[in-house]
Amino acid sequence: MESALPGLQAAAVLPLTDHLLEEILVRISAPADLVRASAACKAFHRLTTDPAFLRRYRSLHPPYLLGFVSYQRFMAAEAPRPEAPAARAVARAIDFSRDQLPDRGPRGWFRCDLRDGRELLMSAVYEGRPVLPALAVRDPLARVYTLLPPVRYQATYSPLS
Repeated sequence: MESALPGLQAAAVLPLTDHLLEEILVRISAPADLVRASAACKAFHRLTTDPAFLRRYRSLHPPYLLGFVSYQRFMAAEAPRPEAPAARAVARAIDFSRDQLPDRGPRGWFRCDLRDGRELLMSAVYEGRPVLPALAVRDPLARVYTLLPPVRYQATYSPLS
Protein backbone atom coordinates (compact mmCIF):
# COMPACT_ATOMS: atom_id res chain seq x y z
CA MET A 1 0.00 0.00 0.00
CA GLU A 2 1.37 3.38 -0.97
CA SER A 3 1.49 6.35 1.35
CA ALA A 4 -1.02 9.10 0.76
CA LEU A 5 1.69 11.79 1.06
CA PRO A 6 4.89 10.44 -0.55
CA GLY A 7 6.36 13.91 -1.15
CA LEU A 8 5.92 14.89 2.50
CA GLN A 9 7.81 11.81 3.73
CA ALA A 10 10.67 12.48 1.33
CA ALA A 11 10.95 16.07 2.52
CA ALA A 12 10.93 15.01 6.18
CA VAL A 13 14.07 12.90 5.84
CA LEU A 14 16.24 15.56 4.23
CA PRO A 15 19.13 16.33 6.58
CA LEU A 16 19.98 19.82 7.78
CA THR A 17 23.00 21.19 6.02
CA ASP A 18 25.88 22.46 8.12
CA HIS A 19 25.19 25.98 6.90
CA LEU A 20 21.55 25.86 7.99
CA LEU A 21 22.46 24.27 11.32
CA GLU A 22 25.07 26.99 11.89
CA GLU A 23 22.43 29.65 11.20
CA ILE A 24 20.22 28.09 13.87
CA LEU A 25 23.00 27.71 16.45
CA VAL A 26 24.37 31.23 16.00
CA ARG A 27 20.98 32.61 17.07
CA ILE A 28 21.17 31.00 20.52
CA SER A 29 21.68 34.02 22.74
CA ALA A 30 22.80 32.53 26.07
CA PRO A 31 26.30 31.00 26.09
CA ALA A 32 25.14 28.34 28.58
CA ASP A 33 22.44 27.24 26.11
CA LEU A 34 25.04 27.07 23.34
CA VAL A 35 27.17 24.78 25.53
CA ARG A 36 24.12 22.56 26.13
CA ALA A 37 23.43 22.42 22.39
CA SER A 38 27.09 21.61 21.73
CA ALA A 39 26.88 18.65 24.11
CA ALA A 40 23.80 17.24 22.35
CA CYS A 41 25.64 15.53 19.49
CA LYS A 42 28.95 15.38 17.66
CA ALA A 43 27.71 17.42 14.69
CA PHE A 44 26.63 20.29 16.95
CA HIS A 45 29.89 20.10 18.88
CA ARG A 46 31.95 20.17 15.68
CA LEU A 47 30.11 23.27 14.45
CA THR A 48 30.12 25.17 17.75
CA THR A 49 33.84 24.65 18.34
CA ASP A 50 34.86 25.83 14.88
CA PRO A 51 36.89 29.07 15.21
CA ALA A 52 34.95 30.76 12.40
CA PHE A 53 31.64 29.97 14.11
CA LEU A 54 32.93 31.26 17.46
CA ARG A 55 34.13 34.51 15.86
CA ARG A 56 30.75 35.02 14.25
CA TYR A 57 28.91 34.12 17.48
CA ARG A 58 30.98 36.60 19.50
CA SER A 59 30.41 39.34 16.93
CA LEU A 60 26.63 38.87 17.16
CA HIS A 61 26.44 38.36 20.94
CA PRO A 62 28.52 40.78 23.02
CA PRO A 63 29.92 39.42 26.28
CA TYR A 64 27.74 39.60 29.35
CA LEU A 65 28.36 42.23 31.97
CA LEU A 66 28.71 39.96 34.99
CA GLY A 67 29.44 42.79 37.39
CA PHE A 68 32.20 45.12 38.44
CA VAL A 69 34.91 45.32 41.07
CA SER A 70 34.85 47.95 43.78
CA TYR A 71 37.89 47.89 46.07
CA GLN A 72 38.06 44.28 47.29
CA ARG A 73 34.49 43.34 46.40
CA PHE A 74 32.83 41.96 43.27
CA MET A 75 29.41 43.52 42.65
CA ALA A 76 27.45 40.93 40.66
CA ALA A 77 24.75 41.79 38.14
CA GLU A 78 21.29 41.13 39.56
CA ALA A 79 17.90 40.12 38.19
CA PRO A 80 16.20 40.94 35.86
CA ARG A 81 19.42 40.91 33.82
CA PRO A 82 19.73 37.61 31.89
CA GLU A 83 23.32 37.11 33.08
CA ALA A 84 22.39 37.23 36.80
CA PRO A 85 22.79 33.44 37.39
CA ALA A 86 26.26 33.45 35.79
CA ALA A 87 27.17 36.58 37.78
CA ARG A 88 26.19 34.88 41.05
CA ALA A 89 28.39 31.90 40.15
CA VAL A 90 31.34 34.22 39.49
CA ALA A 91 30.71 36.05 42.78
CA ARG A 92 30.89 32.74 44.66
CA ALA A 93 34.09 31.68 42.88
CA ILE A 94 36.11 34.90 42.86
CA ASP A 95 38.75 35.48 45.54
CA PHE A 96 40.42 38.83 46.19
CA SER A 97 42.16 37.79 49.43
CA ARG A 98 45.69 37.54 47.91
CA ASP A 99 46.65 34.97 50.56
CA GLN A 100 48.72 32.96 48.09
CA LEU A 101 50.98 35.90 47.17
CA PRO A 102 54.40 36.17 48.85
CA ASP A 103 54.51 38.28 52.00
CA ARG A 104 55.73 41.81 51.24
CA GLY A 105 55.73 43.37 54.69
CA PRO A 106 53.18 45.61 56.37
CA ARG A 107 52.16 47.48 53.22
CA GLY A 108 51.34 44.30 51.32
CA TRP A 109 50.04 44.30 47.78
CA PHE A 110 47.70 46.83 46.22
CA ARG A 111 45.87 46.81 42.92
CA CYS A 112 47.16 49.05 40.13
CA ASP A 113 44.76 47.87 37.45
CA LEU A 114 42.08 45.30 36.73
CA ARG A 115 41.46 44.24 33.16
CA ASP A 116 40.14 41.18 31.32
CA GLY A 117 39.62 39.32 34.59
CA ARG A 118 43.20 39.80 35.82
CA GLU A 119 44.59 42.26 38.31
CA LEU A 120 47.98 43.96 38.25
CA LEU A 121 49.35 44.18 41.79
CA MET A 122 52.26 46.19 43.12
CA SER A 123 54.19 46.03 46.35
CA ALA A 124 57.06 48.35 47.21
CA VAL A 125 59.24 47.79 50.25
CA TYR A 126 60.79 50.95 51.67
CA GLU A 127 63.84 50.26 53.79
CA GLY A 128 65.13 53.78 54.23
CA ARG A 129 65.02 54.42 50.50
CA PRO A 130 62.46 53.75 47.80
CA VAL A 131 63.05 50.67 45.71
CA LEU A 132 61.52 49.49 42.49
CA PRO A 133 58.25 47.71 43.22
CA ALA A 134 57.51 44.04 42.86
CA LEU A 135 54.78 43.42 40.31
CA ALA A 136 52.43 40.47 39.98
CA VAL A 137 49.61 39.57 37.62
CA ARG A 138 46.87 37.60 39.34
CA ASP A 139 43.74 35.79 38.18
CA PRO A 140 41.25 35.98 41.08
CA LEU A 141 38.98 33.31 39.58
CA ALA A 142 41.71 30.71 39.06
CA ARG A 143 43.60 31.91 42.19
CA VAL A 144 46.94 31.85 40.37
CA TYR A 145 49.55 34.56 40.03
CA THR A 146 52.74 35.30 38.14
CA LEU A 147 55.49 37.47 39.57
CA LEU A 148 56.89 39.72 36.88
CA PRO A 149 60.68 39.86 36.60
CA PRO A 150 62.23 42.87 38.31
CA VAL A 151 63.27 45.84 36.22
CA ARG A 152 66.98 46.54 36.53
CA TYR A 153 67.61 49.97 37.92
CA GLN A 154 70.05 52.21 36.09
CA ALA A 155 70.95 55.75 37.07
CA THR A 156 70.32 56.80 33.47
CA TYR A 157 66.57 56.15 33.74
CA SER A 158 64.52 59.28 33.46
CA PRO A 159 60.76 59.84 33.44
CA LEU A 160 61.25 62.00 30.34
CA SER A 161 63.10 59.43 28.24
